[in-house]
Amino acid sequence: MMAALSAARYLKASGHDRSVLILERNRVLGKKLAITGKGRANVTNARSVGEFVQAFSPSGRFLYPAFDSFFSDDLVTLFAEAGLQLKTERGGRVFPVTDKAQDVVQALGLLLVRNGVDVRYSARVRSMDSGSGDWKIGLESGGFVRCLAVVVATGGKSYPGTGSTGDGYELLERVGHHPSRLLPGLVSLHCPEKWLRELAGTSLEGVAVEAWVGSQLLARRQGEVMITDRGIGGPAVLSLSLAVTPALAESKAVLLRMDLRPEKTLDQELHDIETCGNADEILVHVSRFLPKRMVLELMRVWGIEGKGRMPLPKKTLTAVAGSIKGVELKCTGADPLASAIITQGGVALREVDPRSMGSRLVPGLFIAGELLDLQAVTGGYNLQAAFSTGFLAGRCAAEYVAKSANDSRL
Repeated sequence: MMAALSAARYLKASGHDRSVLILERNRVLGKKLAITGKGRANVTNARSVGEFVQAFSPSGRFLYPAFDSFFSDDLVTLFAEAGLQLKTERGGRVFPVTDKAQDVVQALGLLLVRNGVDVRYSARVRSMDSGSGDWKIGLESGGFVRCLAVVVATGGKSYPGTGSTGDGYELLERVGHHPSRLLPGLVSLHCPEKWLRELAGTSLEGVAVEAWVGSQLLARRQGEVMITDRGIGGPAVLSLSLAVTPALAESKAVLLRMDLRPEKTLDQELHDIETCGNADEILVHVSRFLPKRMVLELMRVWGIEGKGRMPLPKKTLTAVAGSIKGVELKCTGADPLASAIITQGGVALREVDPRSMGSRLVPGLFIAGELLDLQAVTGGYNLQAAFSTGFLAGRCAAEYVAKSANDSRL
């Protein structure tokens, strides 16, 4: 939608009488956008361009031209044009004031109508062929659409029920691009420890989680962790999964380590635990920063349940402190790609010009959004990147069409 809107605005401002058409495989626009952010749509983040780039490390620098052309402040202004105000919440996360993702979809739809963008619904694309200076787009329902430029922004391969079934990767591969292996991104992780299942639904604030393969630290994230019936999830774990799922795909043994009190050093925590000295005092102490339900379960794991005020040996106290600073969990898997928030992998960045989102392999082809091999942590970064790359792709595709001597559509 953003690419089409950007293209239409450029053509109108330039005085070119050319049309823009969206081929939408669903019967409505923005089906996936309407469920983002648990139905609230975390559309962007209030942080700086530099912080955005860092969120996409190590490939974030690719996004500088896209962010320069259209960034979060531009997005706020754009939605205001359609009467939708945004608000900023904890961590810089930006949402519509209505807390309804559907309002984001409707706002974009209104802007498309105002700018004269045509939409053809139930129009699943089955082929793309370029030649003789134009494109021939084959539809599943039969027939073709001819145009001078194509922007492919079909989204990734997660939540296939929204129409995001990976069609874009297949179409781009047929015209010469080389999408990398697709993996789930921003997903919960699976752990076999039985005691975790007793705590399903428990939320932990400010926990630090690390992922290790042998002696190698893959990543560390800190924030909210949610214990699930399969293992652990929540924002910190979802972000951590970007490093974990590639390792799991290579059959590497991944160990997760949760620091339940990251503001304290191990020596400080050991001092606190030794000061407690017995199970009853440990229960009181640990319940100050963890839910009591979890503390009781951990005491069973530590082997001190029911020990009351009986003094505990130093070896046990040391083990308890070590566990608080590093609960170890074996990671046996992750939620599947079909239920992932984003798709990891995609079109190699070396095959796309960051200044235009144009294909370096095929003239007149532009690629945007989740199809690109770019992934960031949670917080609105991925959606802003989709908006920014879509905006740049649409504008540059329109510029490409405007230079043609033939009347046609985008």
